[in-house]
Amino acid sequence: MDTWILSELPEAPARVLDAGCGDGALAGALIARGHDVTAIDLDPSAALAAGVPAKRADLTLYEDDPFDVIVLSLSLHHMHPLEAALDRVAALLRPDGLLVVDEFAWDWADEAAATWFYDAGTLLGRFDEPERDPVTRWREAHVDHSPAGDMLDAIAARFEIRLTRRVPYLFRYLGGEHAARLKEIEEVRHTPTGFRLTAVTRVTGGADGT
Repeated sequence: MDTWILSELPEAPARVLDAGCGDGALAGALIARGHDVTAIDLDPSAALAAGVPAKRADLTLYEDDPFDVIVLSLSLHHMHPLEAALDRVAALLRPDGLLVVDEFAWDWADEAAATWFYDAGTLLGRFDEPERDPVTRWREAHVDHSPAGDMLDAIAARFEIRLTRRVPYLFRYLGGEHAARLKEIEEVRHTPTGFRLTAVTRVTGGADGT
C-alpha cells in the first residue's frame, strides 16, 4: 500500500472517514496507527472479509458527527453526482478539517499511454490478448468515471486546496512484482494519470468571520 496518505494525516488519534474504502487496506492501516476510523463503501464486503469494520453507505447520503480528516482514495471518480458527494464531504468535515485525495485521472492518458497500458497488461497476463484499438477501449472502459478536471474544479469550489501533485497511476493497476519497474517506465514515458491533493474546509463569511 502507498504510504503517502498515511504521511499526510495528523498525529493519532484523529477521527477519520475513509469514504469508498474498497478492500479496507487503507482503513486497516489507519486503525493500526491509532486513528478512530469510520470506513464506508457501497459494497463493504471485501473490507469486512479483511476484518475491517466497514459500513455499507453512500457518501452522498451519509450522516455522521464531524470528522477531523476525510480520505478519498481512488473513490471520488466513481461517485455520482460528483457535486453531491463533495457537498457531503464539506458538511462532514469540521471547520479546520483536512481532505486528502488520491485519484485516478483517466482522461489525462494519451494514445501512447493507453497503448503502453494494454500492451504491458497483456504481457503481464492482465488481459487475454493485445488490444487493436487501445484508445477506444480505454475511453469505453472509463466512460462512467468523472474526469480529473471535473473533480479538481468541484473540490476547488468547496475547499481551499493546499497541495496538488500529478503522479503516475497506471503501474498501480498493472502492479505485481514488476510495479516498481513499471512506475519508472511510466514516469519517463508518459503523462501522469493520477493526482494527489490535500485541502481544508473553505472559510465563509465576511472579514470579521461572520
